[in-house]
Amino acid sequence: MRGILGPALGGVVAAAATFLPAAADMLGHGAMVNAVAVSPDGRRVLSASWDYTVRLWDTASQTELKVLEGHDASVNAVLFLPDGKTALSGSWDHHIIRWDISSGKELNRLDGHVNSVAGLALSRDGTRLASASWDRTVKLWDLSTNSLLRTFEGHQANVMQVAFALDDSAIVSAGYDQTLRVWDVATGQERAVLHGHQTGVNAVAVTPDGKTALSGGTDGAIKIWDLVALKEIGSLEGHDGFVTSIAVSKDGKYVLSGGGDRLMKLWDLKTRRVVRQFAGHEKPVWSVAFTPDGKYGVSGGYDKVIKVWNLANGTVVPPRS
Repeated sequence: MRGILGPALGGVVAAAATFLPAAADMLGHGAMVNAVAVSPDGRRVLSASWDYTVRLWDTASQTELKVLEGHDASVNAVLFLPDGKTALSGSWDHHIIRWDISSGKELNRLDGHVNSVAGLALSRDGTRLASASWDRTVKLWDLSTNSLLRTFEGHQANVMQVAFALDDSAIVSAGYDQTLRVWDVATGQERAVLHGHQTGVNAVAVTPDGKTALSGGTDGAIKIWDLVALKEIGSLEGHDGFVTSIAVSKDGKYVLSGGGDRLMKLWDLKTRRVVRQFAGHEKPVWSVAFTPDGKYGVSGGYDKVIKVWNLANGTVVPPRS
């Protein structure tokens, strides 16, 4: 992604944010879209929904390829594994399911949580999974053996999202107890509790170098944290309402966020300014993701809709046959 997104947006970083309508959608879910993920090659999108399903989409044609059925409740989180052939989803039914994408079949389950699985994160080498749950724990899994390695306990309310950090030696978790917590992967000990949000924290993402985290809360704030110094170092100001989701570009220069104001916003992390905002969802934007090449953003909404956006010119991407 380096060198693709930066030059394309360089001329508009200092300009005022524009308000952009959308016209093309991926439609099929029968309820809100809780999460979206883009495959490593950028050719496919996975979506997770309150309708109990995971759906696989072709990015170019924006057509539905498969419906993955197996969960017994809302599916809250989804991600591709590095091979692009398998994926993981987490649900309100307490289960994490691994899927074979080509067949749409369930391969196995990771069971251990006793409440809703709200967030999933993958280590850089794809061998370990971290899961966040409303049972107030974070769990670490070995994906080669499908075994539970460790449980991290300390949050005083639902844990909403997790991310690996600091060369995968740490995990950062976001909770409804208004905190971010930094955990030592090797020992299971809590390294730090980061205070700053005034209400529950919905989302956390970490920059590619593993040293900076961004968190989004129901207080409408996006906070920036130095994970080495373990302190808040800034914020991204602009959402009018709660922040639901955050994604960081592969080169670490840009951030996408979704919010209750029905907008997806693109931020320049260095200047901490909004580059653009993308309007088109009729209800809150529940999830956002970058494509690997950095050219596009994907948003999933409470309105059951998935949209693909051109980040360089701000337009919605029409389907291609």
